Amino acid sequence: MVKSTLKYLGSLRCTLWLLVSLIAVLSIGFFVPQRPVVGKELYLKWQAASPVLAQIDQALKLTEIFTAPITLVLWGFFFLNLLLVMNQRIPLVLNKVKVDPEKALQRHGSAPFSYSIELPEAGEEGIPAALAAQGYQVHGSAGRFFAVKNRRSPLATLLFHLSFFLLLVGWLISFYSRFSGFVDVAEHEPFLGELSRYNASPKLPKTGGPPEVKFLLESVRPEVSQGVATRIKIVLKDEAGAQHEVDINQPYKVGYASVLFNDLGISPLFVVEDASGREIDGAYVKLDVLKGKRDHFTMQGYDVAAWYYPDHILTDGKDATRTEEFKNPAFHLEVSRGGRALASGTVHPGEAVLLDNGLRLGFKEQNFWVRLLVTKEYGREFIYVGFVLALVALVWRLVYYRREITGVVHESDGKHILELSARGDFYQALAKDEFDRTVERLSQGQ
Repeated sequence: MVKSTLKYLGSLRCTLWLLVSLIAVLSIGFFVPQRPVVGKELYLKWQAASPVLAQIDQALKLTEIFTAPITLVLWGFFFLNLLLVMNQRIPLVLNKVKVDPEKALQRHGSAPFSYSIELPEAGEEGIPAALAAQGYQVHGSAGRFFAVKNRRSPLATLLFHLSFFLLLVGWLISFYSRFSGFVDVAEHEPFLGELSRYNASPKLPKTGGPPEVKFLLESVRPEVSQGVATRIKIVLKDEAGAQHEVDINQPYKVGYASVLFNDLGISPLFVVEDASGREIDGAYVKLDVLKGKRDHFTMQGYDVAAWYYPDHILTDGKDATRTEEFKNPAFHLEVSRGGRALASGTVHPGEAVLLDNGLRLGFKEQNFWVRLLVTKEYGREFIYVGFVLALVALVWRLVYYRREITGVVHESDGKHILELSARGDFYQALAKDEFDRTVERLSQGQ
């Protein structure tokens, strides 16, 4: 009973059924909204509106299909199937690696390539040494031998199976543990890893929580050349006080988490002052206004629309920017309250727009904010090792493929004739070229 069950679990039919079942089950996650994505509030509303479907979901975990018991069971059987298949392959491969000259000589004459060489008197004595010089291991006597090159090449098949297993394990761990989310952080602003700080809905891992990434954004220094950001130096300070630099394609890594630059914005300090210059309100405002975009913010009940000019000039009395470099920053502000326009104007750092009631909206200084992509995933080590092993296995198996030659010397009309039979695992045309060269050298006594 146990043997028959294990035999079926290691069969190709079982592999196909498991693949079809996994594809069917995982496809549910792409058609049925998943609970971690829609959020608890929406899920509870749906549960109250569709109690029957909610009961089915509670039984089958359709809205958590990636971590549902049936999915985990299928994955378990799939890995068991892979292990059993590998276990079946091991004896076959090891048996092929073993050298059995007599068994090989019984197949003499049945190989794809055959050659006949007329040897001089006692010429066969140098044949084993000549083949050994070309990388062959020779077994038997000079008159009846079996020669093999790259004997252990079939072991690469097992190595390739192992690499596939590691790649699949790494992908699964990565898929179930991956977190990714965008967070906007301004200069001198801390980020303590709060889930609520991430933009919209970050991609939560199927198991576990968000990464414990905490830092203070000390400074942002962009470098723009001909309208293109060529470099951006972002300095982060971790909890221990150590500084870390983030640049384009240069993330800050902490454990299995990484922080990568994604976008840049302007974070000016705007202040509302009364007629005496006393500050009533003020804040660093994160505005998405680069490349001519418009943004808005509210302060003290005022609605403010903002346009930004990094290198401000006036062209025919209209605001414009000479370049995209931050040489002469200015904002054009349009202020309203309750839908009624109150004031408008263009201000540089240190300047202000006059509002009603003697108040002023001042542009004090310009800072930057950055959109950072925070990711975390495990399993990358399995993927890296799997790729390396797969590459080694492919090179080993396909470049250093196995070649076999059997040779028998017999007499015909008083002449010594060496009959050769040769085969290669792959690339028969290349193998034939190599065998032709080998036979030519043997004919010349090399």
